[in-house]
Amino acid sequence: MRGHKVPSSKLFYTFSLDQKVAAHHPLRRLAAVLDFRFVEEQTRGLYGHNGQVSVDPVVIMKILLLRFLYNIPSIYLT
Repeated sequence: MRGHKVPSSKLFYTFSLDQKVAAHHPLRRLAAVLDFRFVEEQTRGLYGHNGQVSVDPVVIMKILLLRFLYNIPSIYLT
C-alpha cells in the first residue's frame, strides 16, 4: 500500500524544526518553487492495496533530491 505522510505533532523533540531553518536558507526558496504533486500522480497505480504501508513517494523524492544537492553518498556504495 502506498503511504502518505501526515504531518504530526512533535513526538520526540521539544522544538520546532521549521524555526531551526533560517528564513534565507536556499532549501526554503527551492521548496517554494518545487511542486511534487507529479510524483503522486505518476506512482498512483504502482502500489497494491494490501500489505504494509510504504514510505510516501514524495518523501522518497525529497530525500533523493537532498542526497543529490548535498552530495551524500549511498550507504550501500561505501
